[in-house]
Amino acid sequence: MTPDRDHSASRGKIAVCIAISDPALVRRVASLLASDSRLKVCFDLNDAPDADVILADHALPSLPQPVIIIDDSERGPDAGDADVRAILPRTVDADLLRAAVMIVAAGFAISEVDGLRGLFDEPSRVTRSLDIDEGEITLTAREGEVLDLLAHGASNKIIARELKISIHTAKFHVASVLAKLGARNRSDAVAIGVRRGLILL
Repeated sequence: MTPDRDHSASRGKIAVCIAISDPALVRRVASLLASDSRLKVCFDLNDAPDADVILADHALPSLPQPVIIIDDSERGPDAGDADVRAILPRTVDADLLRAAVMIVAAGFAISEVDGLRGLFDEPSRVTRSLDIDEGEITLTAREGEVLDLLAHGASNKIIARELKISIHTAKFHVASVLAKLGARNRSDAVAIGVRRGLILL
């Protein structure tokens, strides 16, 4: 799993455009995102070209931005030509929605939502944080464990076994570590981690 575009999310707040047709769902989604200071939410589709992520319950084929569709109808969403990166249920909670937004804004697609919970905990719950000239990097406790295992050459399967999590969850944690470090691959993540004091070898 590798990112395929350079999002403005890495340079500041993540711009999220809510382009949902159901007013009740709009209110619910907005309330789930409202408390996260890392996100900038808009509701006007005219602002969509400046968005990092679009949340929709229908296809938006004319827009190039990555889309998260919130829909759990039996027929499924009409994806059209939209760049759909994730499909979440209408009952999604705040933790899962914020994690999905962060992952998609970093350039990843999500094939399964299992394991997203807690990927991007608030800073008060992180265990590794470094603020130097290159900018601040904060990792959750789990991400720190994953980075340590990456430094020892662990595969996703080994990470899953060592941390007693599913391989899908391991993949998501690896993806989040790479996204936060701005790393091109696993080796790059380890090099950045060592250089910035997040890994002690």
